[in-house]
Amino acid sequence: MDNLTLLLSNVGVTAFSFFVAAPVTLNAISTFGVQKRFARAMIEEGVIEEEKVRQMERKKQLAGVLVSLLVLGAIFYVASRISFGMVCLTVALALGLFRYRKILQFNSLTVKRFQNTYRDEYDADRLNRYVDKMF
Repeated sequence: MDNLTLLLSNVGVTAFSFFVAAPVTLNAISTFGVQKRFARAMIEEGVIEEEKVRQMERKKQLAGVLVSLLVLGAIFYVASRISFGMVCLTVALALGLFRYRKILQFNSLTVKRFQNTYRDEYDADRLNRYVDKMF
């Protein structure tokens, strides 16, 4: 029974690292990079006002960093308590970061995150024209 528990624990750490920790971490990083650049471009295009972006941007960045630290702290704590947990964590996190790297790229996901963040605060017509022009 002990081996089964160890196996299930490591499978849980691996799955959580790949499917949760990696995307959450990349999303927090992207708030300082691609999402910030896209918001600046939307201000220049007149899609949204700078004041609205400034209000939401800091909250979103702080929340992203806090959630990311909480998730990584929890998974590192659990992985350090089981045999081979850190190996499973490291491999799964590295593969997850590679798999979900598109979060850091300027693509349609960036537009969707912008729409979710600034819901009802932006000019949809101008945004659609910008998206048609750029993508």
